[in-house]
Order: sequence, then C-alpha cells, then structure tokens
Amino acid sequence: MKKRFFKILTLIAVVVLFTGCGVDDKPTIEEDNQHEDVPTNKENEAENEDSKDEKNEEIITEEEQNPIDSIDLTKEPNELGEIMILMYHGIGEEETVWQRTAANFRKDLEYMYKNGYRMISLNDYAKGEIYTEEGYTPIILTFDDGRQNNFNLIEENGEMVIDSNCAVGILEEFKSKYPDFNVTASFFLGTNPFGQIDYAEQKLNWLIENDYDIGNHTYSHNKMELLTGEEIQAEIGSVNNIIGEYISDYSVETLALPHGSNPNDEFINDMLEGEYEGNSYKTVAVLDVGWRPAYSPFDTLTDFKSLYRVTASEIDVDGCGMYDYFKQFEENKRERFISDGFSEVITIPERHKEYLNMDMVGDMLVNIY
Repeated sequence: MKKRFFKILTLIAVVVLFTGCGVDDKPTIEEDNQHEDVPTNKENEAENEDSKDEKNEEIITEEEQNPIDSIDLTKEPNELGEIMILMYHGIGEEETVWQRTAANFRKDLEYMYKNGYRMISLNDYAKGEIYTEEGYTPIILTFDDGRQNNFNLIEENGEMVIDSNCAVGILEEFKSKYPDFNVTASFFLGTNPFGQIDYAEQKLNWLIENDYDIGNHTYSHNKMELLTGEEIQAEIGSVNNIIGEYISDYSVETLALPHGSNPNDEFINDMLEGEYEGNSYKTVAVLDVGWRPAYSPFDTLTDFKSLYRVTASEIDVDGCGMYDYFKQFEENKRERFISDGFSEVITIPERHKEYLNMDMVGDMLVNIY
C-alpha cells in the first residue's frame, strides 16, 4: 500500500501564490526488517550470514522503491503548474480562427515536441493520472464539432485509408515520427460524427483502439444557459446514446460546452449526471471555450465543471492564442506544469503547498521541496 510522505511544517502565512519559502527535507522509508548476527557455530554463522544478506537485500529493495529519492530536483518539477488544453476545430486549406491548415497543424506539433511538451489525454487529466516523462510538460489536444476534416477516409488502390492531411492522419504521422510524443487527442462529437456516416462505426472504434478519446458536444449545439434541466439531459444523453450505438463498451465522460455557455446554477447537476431514454451518463470534465491555460488537476483552484482552454489559433486571439502562452511559459511569466516523472508522486515547490488538493491526491505520495 502506498504511503503518503507529507512533511508538516510550521504554518507560514502565504499572501500570494508565488511567495517563496524554505526547503523541506525528504522523508525516508521506515525500515522494519531486523536481524541478528550472533552465530552459535560455523554452520549457524553461515546460515545467519545468508539470512542477513537476504534481509539487507529486502531493505535495499524497499529503499530503491521510494520514488521520491529518485526525483531530480534540478529539473525544478512543479506539478501545480499550468497545463494547456488546446481547443482546435477544423483542419483545412484556409487558415481561420476556427481552422488550422495542415501545414500549420504540423508546425504546432513540431513546436510542442521540440519545446518540452508531451501529450496526455483529457480523461487522464480529469482523473489525476499524469504519466508524463520527467522534466516535460503535459499538453492536451481537443477538437470540437466532429468535422470530417478531423477524421477523413479517402480511397487509394480500392481501399479506404486515412487522409494524410486530416487531423488524425497528421497525428498518426507524428506518432510514427516521435514515438515518445505520446500522441493522443479528444474529439467532441455531435449527431454526425466525422461525416461519412457509412464509416462512423469504423472511425469511432478505430479511435478507441488507437488511444484517442471521444467526448460530447451536444445534440443541437445550443447555449446551455438557455436550456432547462430536462433539455440539457436530452442534449447530452442523445449524443451519448448515438455514440453508444457504435461503441457500446465505451463511456463518454467529457463534455465541451457549445459557445462556452454554462447552464444556470440550478441545472449544473443535469449537466454532470443524468438519464435519457433509459441510459444514464456521468460527466467528469467540462470544457469552456478558449481563453487561458488550465490549472493542474491537483490544484484547489481547478473546477472540473468549467475547465479553461487555449484557442489553437494565431488569428484574432487578442494575446490569448497558444503561441502567446507558449511564449509566456518560456519567459517564466507563467508557471507551467513540470513532471517529476513518477505518476504516483506529486512534487511541488514549497511556496505552492497551500493550493494542493489532497482529495485529488488521494493515496499518491507528496514531495514538497
């Protein structure tokens, strides 16, 4: 069973998020194994020596299994830093606010890879399961609307194959080019997933089998603020039911809000959990439209009912596009999430400890430095 290593310090009044404080010593694992080395004769001495070696080996093994001792603090891990959830829509020939050209999407991915970003899924983020390599920053890709240019099939030599210039085709290209990029994305769908209705089942199953996620973008794309609780359940439940007809063993757990419109307060629970035509649903993460990077899933400021996204565009974004935030991370004007390399440990600078959400941490270890 995992042990939590959370050292209790003298309470320090923290006025703002980025106030510097002292450094904690690392906790160590208690060594419970004991042994005796008093021989009664040569035979017993040899026996005891073997026993000592075995027990010492057990102790060393236990110490080696303490991941905190292996964390490289020179990489300045900060798992309460921000994570960008990028909001894409289309991939096409013309560059617009809501569409990237294939060339620019490739440019985006190349930039992410070469500047220390590694992809994670939105579903993993929502569950606090971060498997990012040590020293790297997680990044999440999302696509709204389920456009055909997200996942297009074309005919080649009598067979239907993935269009190399659609979003999935380009992502697969980078998956082959950089296997350690951990390529994945979440696609938020309405009533006609990716067009080409005859291939809907094939496409949805292919996505799940190849480590992509599927989310809900509602039936009619209406603003949630204008809907009643019953209407909200119909908007979400009907899409989940459509997706369930193609992939019955997959649970849709994420929602991208049309127009970034949140329900009225009395109907928020209908957005998070409900039932439609005999099928229930539960939503663990709800996405707004593009604005700013999201907080860490372990941050007390994170609201999974309304997660921030960054607009994946360079046109008319008023300083809120992805390259604006990439630059702010590079210039240390914002603190980015930097992984310690251990999914079972949360490593944070001491100055941020008051923002650590222990309910989200659960049984994971905590390392404060």
